Amino acid sequence: MKKESTVEIRKERYFILQRLNSLFSMRSSTLTRNIILFIISMLMVIGFWGHGQFYQLGAIPLVLLGGGAVFIVLRGIAWASGSTTLGKHSAGTLLFPPDDVKLVQYGSKTITIRPLRKTRMRAGSVYDAKLKVTSEKSFAHLLVTDVYRKRLGELTEEDAEREGLTSLSELRKRWEASYGKWDDDDIIRVIEFRAMTAFGRA
Repeated sequence: MKKESTVEIRKERYFILQRLNSLFSMRSSTLTRNIILFIISMLMVIGFWGHGQFYQLGAIPLVLLGGGAVFIVLRGIAWASGSTTLGKHSAGTLLFPPDDVKLVQYGSKTITIRPLRKTRMRAGSVYDAKLKVTSEKSFAHLLVTDVYRKRLGELTEEDAEREGLTSLSELRKRWEASYGKWDDDDIIRVIEFRAMTAFGRA
C-alpha cells in the first residue's frame, strides 16, 4: 500500500513539473508573438510615413501592391495574436484516451506510439485531437512534426516520458492494455507533435 502511494506521489510531482515547463514554453511563445506584433505595428507606421510616394505609383499598381501588403500585414497580425495557423487545415483526427487530454493540452505529452497498421500520419500536417471519431469538437489542434518507425524493444525511458508517462514499464502496461501482447520485435509508429491550440474537453 505504501509503495502504491509513493508511485502516485511521483506521478503527481512529475505531472506538476511537466505542466510548469509547458506553461513556461507557452509564455515564451506568447512573448515572441507580441514582439513580432510590435514589429509589424512599427512597419505599418513606417509605411504610412512613405504613403505620399506610394500613391504616385498609379491605380493598378496601388491596388495590387497595397492589397498584397495589407493582406500580409493582416495575416502577420493574426499569426502573432495566435488566432491562425497560417493556412494549415486539419488533415484528419488523432484519438486519445481521456487521461491524455490535459497532458496533450499542457504539452507534457509530445509523442504518441501507435501500431504500424493503424496509423498513416504525415509530418507537417495538422490533426484534430479527439476522444472519439464521432466527436464534433476537438480538445486540441496538433501539428505533427515527425513520423517514424521503431521496434517496441527500441523504446526508451525518454520515449515513455514524452508519452506523458513516468517509466518504460508503465508504457508497457499501457500498451498491453490497449493493444495486447508486448513483442520487442513488433514495428510501431512514433508520431511526434506539438499542440498549436487547446480547447475545452471534447
